[in-house]
Amino acid sequence: MRRLTNTVKDYAWGAASGIPEILGQEPDGTPAAELWVGAYPAAPSQVGDRGLDELIAADPERLLGTECRARFGDRLPFLLKVLSVGTALSIQSHPSRQQALDGFAAEEAAGIPLDAPHRSYRDAWHKPELIHALGDFHALCGFRPRPALLATLERFDAALSRDSATGDARASLAVWRSALGGADEAAALRDAVALVLGDPDRFGTLADALAAALADPSTPPVGTDDESHTGSSTDPVQTLLEVQADFPHDPGVLVAVMLRRVLLRAGESLALESGVVHAYLRGLGVEVMAASDNVLRGGLTGKHIDVPELIRAARFDTRAPEVLAVDERCEVRGSTEDFVLAVLTEVRDRALTRPGPLALLCTSGAFDLDTAADSLRLETGEAVFVGADEPRPSVTGAGGLFIASTALT
Repeated sequence: MRRLTNTVKDYAWGAASGIPEILGQEPDGTPAAELWVGAYPAAPSQVGDRGLDELIAADPERLLGTECRARFGDRLPFLLKVLSVGTALSIQSHPSRQQALDGFAAEEAAGIPLDAPHRSYRDAWHKPELIHALGDFHALCGFRPRPALLATLERFDAALSRDSATGDARASLAVWRSALGGADEAAALRDAVALVLGDPDRFGTLADALAAALADPSTPPVGTDDESHTGSSTDPVQTLLEVQADFPHDPGVLVAVMLRRVLLRAGESLALESGVVHAYLRGLGVEVMAASDNVLRGGLTGKHIDVPELIRAARFDTRAPEVLAVDERCEVRGSTEDFVLAVLTEVRDRALTRPGPLALLCTSGAFDLDTAADSLRLETGEAVFVGADEPRPSVTGAGGLFIASTALT
């Protein structure tokens, strides 16, 4: 068992609180967006003065194991994080494995440096992910049914009429509504997203006009049974106002109201597969993902936006995401073999049984890890790595302990 020192990412969307408290630090006002626990080369955890990626590269058979290497190569296939979201993340999706292979190869052939700000594919891997809420966590995930979107746009048109908005704003809304009216639902969603994100001046202006109109106290509320509310835990009017406050003049605001809004309560999880268009809005959670940094962004960000690639990789269906609970094995997972997340809150002499490499992170309380040859105490904010060739520890303690492993058996 190796103790890890981990990197905190200060992305602009991060909250100032959440991660500092887990690490036992006083918040200083700096955004603390993500705590990374793993071996991804951009910010590997450290074991003493060496990176975990360096240690794995020096002895992959012992630290990863034969089965993990056969499936994922000489790399740790998962990355464990804490996310603390203060403002909306970008409208984004992640590529499939084949799309990542193709996109990475194309950018390599074009000679784009790996660290170039305008690069979309930083590796050749897919990036399915799973978020586990530590408190209320608001996420946008997948598209709402088209009738709900059209009903929402009717409310928007009424608001613009009351606000005496310019003809340009109403004309832009009509064009958006027309794009959603195509015969095939998936094609209509694709066309509407491409339209909105592809003309940022026109549709950023529309987002501003809508926010101004909808902020009027006279805007009539609707009940949760109203068709415009379908597929959203919050009135889409409220979603528009929240996101526009974070990103004024950004057409991604309009895509946000097209997406399903999900409210996760503490202990609930959401698995996001390749191609699902999503954005996180607020909250604190533990995330596990395939070890990749391939993010295809369409809006709500100051980072590189690649609308054509987002459109190419995205899924345009209205399938409702499944909110997941921890199962009888104290685990939660999506459909990928890259990772599974174990969540332990109060245990005594519980033997860990997953084979292969493990990354363990304590977010609250304390846990004792014991093997026949070794033992250590893991306190809040601390993390350890267990190599594939090491005995599985037994765990005793209370609080929050998260264990990432592969889903291989």
